[in-house]
Amino acid sequence: MNITGIMAAGPDGLIGKGNGLPWNYPDELDHFKQSTKGHVIVMGRKTFQTMPDQLFKDRNLIVFSRTSLLSNQNDHPVVRNLEEFFPLVKSYPLQKIFMIGGAEIAHLFLSAGLIKDFLLTKIHKSYSGDAYLELDFLNDWPEEIIKAAPDYTITHLKNPNWKYHED
Repeated sequence: MNITGIMAAGPDGLIGKGNGLPWNYPDELDHFKQSTKGHVIVMGRKTFQTMPDQLFKDRNLIVFSRTSLLSNQNDHPVVRNLEEFFPLVKSYPLQKIFMIGGAEIAHLFLSAGLIKDFLLTKIHKSYSGDAYLELDFLNDWPEEIIKAAPDYTITHLKNPNWKYHED
């Protein structure tokens, strides 16, 4: 199982503000859409409930939630933990799996060693917000620049300690 993380973060790891993004870079969002289209995206409940519905079109969703009750679930599978996630994700053998956040889900997947690659957009400007990605998880990951723009840089990081997970 190969899982790729895909998120944007400020210099201090900021990824969100009030259950949304603190910035607006349409070209960066297009990169997200192109990368994840036709694949599986995994996210937490808060991310699911705050993302625009157009980002879910042409994608299969798996939502992590401590309860299985979501007001806008729309027939997307909901899991409470990794034990429920592993059997479900096997039903998508031909699709890439993208973990898109938020912070709790990113930290869960990173601490469990499940992320093989990470498409990290590094936002150059500092913003204020309330949700942070612990960038220390990615410190030793070799990095390749995919796109350099004035306001951000899209990078591809590879986990040097990743081992295939059959889970």
